[in-house]
Amino acid sequence: MSPRRPSKKPKKPNKPAQARPQRTRRDLSRDKLIAVALDLLDRKGPAALTMRAVADAVEVTPMALYNHFSSKRDLLAAVADHVISAAEFDGGHADWREQLRHCFQTLRGLCLRHPGLPGLLEREGAAPVSVFAPMEVTLRALGDAGLDEIDSTRTYFLLISFTLGQAAYQARGAIEGLEPSKQIRAERIAGRGYRVTERLDLPARWDFDASFAFGLSLIVAGVEAMASKR
Repeated sequence: MSPRRPSKKPKKPNKPAQARPQRTRRDLSRDKLIAVALDLLDRKGPAALTMRAVADAVEVTPMALYNHFSSKRDLLAAVADHVISAAEFDGGHADWREQLRHCFQTLRGLCLRHPGLPGLLEREGAAPVSVFAPMEVTLRALGDAGLDEIDSTRTYFLLISFTLGQAAYQARGAIEGLEPSKQIRAERIAGRGYRVTERLDLPARWDFDASFAFGLSLIVAGVEAMASKR
């Protein structure tokens, strides 16, 4: 008599793979998507701001975003406008000097909170009409100071370049090879013929706020000197 074969245990049915939960369209709004996109911009920079990245962040397919934005360009412009429109560049100051200080301190603050904003504005089609708000405030203030349209526009671009450059450098952090204080302490400059630079006694921590205020003061003083000759 042959031995009894052990009975085979019935196989358990395979569990169906659980689909990734998707948000319904009711959960989405244009404001919600702009907020998510702005968070991506702040954390990863403008290059990371894609329709796919925003869709993944809210757990929907990229096509769901087209119910709120006609294109990636439309999304980028909406994010930029959201940031810029919320800023009050016009401080309502009667003195043109205070108007300039308020305007560009506000712009600098935006760039420090959102370091990817300048890069975003350089993307084709991403700059909204609201980007001209600082220009309007500046041209009015410089007109009150006595400058003509051409010199007012030149001064505006000088102020923009100075503000964006200083904010970008501060947000990025110091470039070691370009920091004189570190090179002086390491004695890398010694004996190279840079006698004045070598004798500098700079603070270990640079005061960007004071530096920005100083730069604005120089530009304002230049405007005053130019206006006085007219």
